[in-house]
Amino acid sequence: MMAGTESKVLADKALRDRTKAAFDTRLAQVKLDLEARGVAGRVADEAVEKAKVVFDEAADVAQEHPGVIGGTIAALMLWILRNPIIGWLDELLGPRR
Repeated sequence: MMAGTESKVLADKALRDRTKAAFDTRLAQVKLDLEARGVAGRVADEAVEKAKVVFDEAADVAQEHPGVIGGTIAALMLWILRNPIIGWLDELLGPRR
């Protein structure tokens, strides 16, 4: 009975030691990788990659639905220029009552 428990403890210790060695090796690799390329650089790369994906999707939608894009741009321009347009209409048609 004691020999079985002792062999189990030794097997568990050997597994723990192998797992710790694998973890330490991976941690050293991560540290070297971070020294070569910092966290900020990685975040910037990820942001640029995501922006490229979003731009590509937007370009695909624009090619598939040019009327919707044109209408949206026209509506935005009318909203932005609403005060000058209203002023021009007031001059042309007279003041509103």
